[in-house]
Amino acid sequence: MFSIIIPSRIFNNRLAEALDKLSVQTYKDFEVIVILDFEDSNLVSSDNVKYIFSGIKTPGEKRNIGINSSKGDYIAFLDDDAYPNEKWLENAKIIFDSSPEFIGACGPSITPPDSSLLEQIGGYIYESFLTSGPTRYRHLPQSSRVVNDYPSVNLIVKKECIKEVGGFDNKYWPGEDTKLCLDLTKKYGKRIFYSPILIVYHYRRSVFHPHLIQLSRYASHRGFFAKEFPETSFKLSYFIPSLFVLYLILLPLLVINIKNSEFLLIPLAFYLLILSIESVLIYNKSGSLAKSILAAFGIFFSNITYGVFFLKGLFSKPNLVLREVDILNEKYIKG
Repeated sequence: MFSIIIPSRIFNNRLAEALDKLSVQTYKDFEVIVILDFEDSNLVSSDNVKYIFSGIKTPGEKRNIGINSSKGDYIAFLDDDAYPNEKWLENAKIIFDSSPEFIGACGPSITPPDSSLLEQIGGYIYESFLTSGPTRYRHLPQSSRVVNDYPSVNLIVKKECIKEVGGFDNKYWPGEDTKLCLDLTKKYGKRIFYSPILIVYHYRRSVFHPHLIQLSRYASHRGFFAKEFPETSFKLSYFIPSLFVLYLILLPLLVINIKNSEFLLIPLAFYLLILSIESVLIYNKSGSLAKSILAAFGIFFSNITYGVFFLKGLFSKPNLVLREVDILNEKYIKG
């Protein structure tokens, strides 16, 4: 049996959509546990959906509450702005049955086809090599592999293994999923299986402000994790945006003070070449010049934002700040 756990501040349209999509899963042996701040009169009723009202808590705390209330052998994590394809659980069951050595399974979180224009741009940004580098498989279906770090938007883990490591560490958000995966990896080894057929559709933050706010939080915590938990976070790919920012800051000074400094422009020219190629690929995918231009600007500003806030996290501990909500209108503030 699978226990699907969805933490949320409020009940909203996208959470309702997720519950609707879960109702058509081809594998039927599952329960859904939704953890909200407070009770709501608009909840969707269903025999296999259970609501828990926890008060204002972090996503990690809410997931732990869900785990402790669950009946399943497998815990499937889903965000409140995401929904799975109809064979999500069926494919997961096949993976666990055929490969019992795996303690967890995960798959890509894809931009939904009905996303708004600015949400689509956010999707193109995360799908780009310049933004996601070697972790593009998190946003696009790519070849199967074993991983040691994965976001909880599409992560399924054996309940006994989660309980053994004590669940989520509530001191962290974002990053509580990275810490959980690190704890699991330390105890069980690198045994989380990524499969391109475990598909979840994940709405993106709209560009530019909501997207960059979200990215800044991710970057700050990854920078902090790089020094706190280097086993999975001290990687060159996470440092590259910060090195790029430092390069751009120092470039004018170096060009002015060094003779025959044209060679210093080579990294910038190479970056712009890759960005141009990314723009062409986005145009070929979307058929829209406007989308490709917006995405190109979004990729650049995403790289700068990540680079700056990664450094901030590297030299200070980020504050845990929950998303603001408009309870009356049942909406998150800033997207």
